[in-house]
Amino acid sequence: MFHQSVFKKMERGAQVVMHKDAALIASYTGLQSGDKVVDAGAGSGFLAVNLGSIVAPTGKVTSYEWKDDFAELARRNVRLAKLDKVVEIKHEDVLEGIAEREVDLVTLDLAGSEKALPHAFKALRPNGYCVGILPNVEQMKNFVLEGHSLGFEHVRSIDSQVREWMVRQEGCRPETTVIMHT
Repeated sequence: MFHQSVFKKMERGAQVVMHKDAALIASYTGLQSGDKVVDAGAGSGFLAVNLGSIVAPTGKVTSYEWKDDFAELARRNVRLAKLDKVVEIKHEDVLEGIAEREVDLVTLDLAGSEKALPHAFKALRPNGYCVGILPNVEQMKNFVLEGHSLGFEHVRSIDSQVREWMVRQEGCRPETTVIMHT
């Protein structure tokens, strides 16, 4: 079993995709051990590590990152998580293409991610999933409309909010530091 405490030791260089989001992605797409994933916009590698822990031991995550420093940081985090046999970080620009084929899931977490949709469409197996991780509604709109024009079926657009609670003898209340919206 993969222990989530490894994330406390991982370095952050870019905004990270949190566990709650990775869990939603896995749940809504049916991701499981043995599946093949392409992740683009590796950043610090948090999503690649989360997805790698799900598809392990026989699956594969290939994560594209065009920035040198982020690609190296993501590789260090993958090694720290002991998933380097499952997760590969490619120092390549996904907008130039995706080499992998017949993948179960493509995640796109980068500016202008709708520009990568033609490559994602070619990489996916029939009935595979493409997930955009998008910080604003204008990007979501562009992503969905471009996907429609390429033949993707839009299944759903959601956001994820989690609020932790402080439980004490004298009373319970929400924690004061939260990551509400991603």
